[in-house]
Amino acid sequence: MAQDYFRADHTGMLREALVIAEEMTSDYFKLTQAHWLRARFDVSTLAGLKQQEIAPDALAVVAKYHGRRAGRSLSSATFDFYRICLQDHNILRLLTERRGLCLLSLLSYILTHELVHIVRFSQFAVSFEASAEERGREEQRVHALTRNILAPLRFLDLPPAHCVIDHFHAGGAGNAHLRV
Repeated sequence: MAQDYFRADHTGMLREALVIAEEMTSDYFKLTQAHWLRARFDVSTLAGLKQQEIAPDALAVVAKYHGRRAGRSLSSATFDFYRICLQDHNILRLLTERRGLCLLSLLSYILTHELVHIVRFSQFAVSFEASAEERGREEQRVHALTRNILAPLRFLDLPPAHCVIDHFHAGGAGNAHLRV
């Protein structure tokens, strides 16, 4: 099956959504720049994903890696690095199926949702290696937080995105986190 990838116009919208997600998440949790230096992350689209980062039924997956500063061998020099793996093929399919859905709204919601996960992992509010049962409860908490974070942004037209996210949440919670 051929995979659909984001085009240039999609990546421009992605950059805009990431700015919204970072600013709103930082404001909500009152995060400083120092926090993001400890909770390092990157965002990748389907074209840049490894095979194990591709999910058939998720809109995004958070992968966790362990990094080490160059020239350091002590375990104290390691750090967690999170990668938000956007599933272009699923996002684009969803936009085709749900004509009234806005890409900026959907990407803003997805990215904010994944950043909330990263914040909660980095603040030890929840374990990345949580059980399936705990992951389900955590998904509920993160969805509620994401809605609260984005609620002030009336221009995003989030209600259609909420309906879609609720549908994906029901089937894709098992793919939410990936230990690589």
